[in-house]
Amino acid sequence: MAPLETITLTVHPDLPSADARRSLASWLRAEDRLRGEVTAASAAGSTAPPDEMSAEATDVLLVTVGSGGAVMVLVQSIAGWLTHRREDVTVQLTSPGGWSAELDVRRARDMDQVTALVEAAVRAVAVP
Repeated sequence: MAPLETITLTVHPDLPSADARRSLASWLRAEDRLRGEVTAASAAGSTAPPDEMSAEATDVLLVTVGSGGAVMVLVQSIAGWLTHRREDVTVQLTSPGGWSAELDVRRARDMDQVTALVEAAVRAVAVP
């Protein structure tokens, strides 16, 4: 069994990031391989119940993944969510292991660009 790792997702810009975080959390929870692995947290790291996902209670999303395949599902799911956004939004992924990747909706307007973003993010987060 692969060790579990918690990926931190930050949504920028800050306004209206609370709505964007709620939307992203709902989107990720709909993904079979991520269901039950998405929680809301303050920047300090204390988790908030999923029904308390307000701007005051939530600064980041935490997603627990257990394999490179789950990370790929996470990145692809975020890219899919970004293509449905109307405003400019950036999602930054960071791990305790030190890697990070950024997906930006301004660069995700067509599927070729989304594919390139996903490939670049997967390369950034690939476990050696």
